[in-house]
Amino acid sequence: MVTLGITGGLGAGKSTACQRLKERGAVIFDADSVAKEILLTVPEVQEQISDVFGINIQNHGNLDFGKLANIAFSNEENQTALNNIIHPYVIKAFEKKREETEGQDGLLVIDAPLIFESGLDSHLDYTVLIYSTYKIRIARAIRRGNLSREQILKRMELQMSEEEKRKLASFVIENNGPVDQLYQKVDSLFDKLVG
Repeated sequence: MVTLGITGGLGAGKSTACQRLKERGAVIFDADSVAKEILLTVPEVQEQISDVFGINIQNHGNLDFGKLANIAFSNEENQTALNNIIHPYVIKAFEKKREETEGQDGLLVIDAPLIFESGLDSHLDYTVLIYSTYKIRIARAIRRGNLSREQILKRMELQMSEEEKRKLASFVIENNGPVDQLYQKVDSLFDKLVG
């Protein structure tokens, strides 16, 4: 299987692009969902987080994602510390998925906002940056309604710049127009990689 990493800033359209690839038959590995699952189910990860941040991230026996997000996204140092704990587990899970699909035809896609920051790009055949202007990304993220404008801006500030990602990506897909334009570009990339 050809491996492809899809990245892009908050609100760029990564998930929409991955959904389209899934419709075309690609196998999708959602790094954020896997990371969440690891946080919920791997006690050593929870212990490491408690040790590093000096706080209990449990709330009545359940992981308090809100508390963790507030700490992790408060500054670059905290975000890096959390990523250093969780990324090795996510990469290991991706490698397992790659082994499971080895020898099959098609496309294995990892949807991850931090492909370059985590070093995941070195495990992939290709990477693609879904690129949208800053203004469009903010508007899309606000429309989702799960983060305040202030939270969105703080998270964007902590992400690697789109210009840096442009230099590192194998392909760049501009996503500043309607969704059907994005689908056409994604379909074209799929056809190029899978034939």
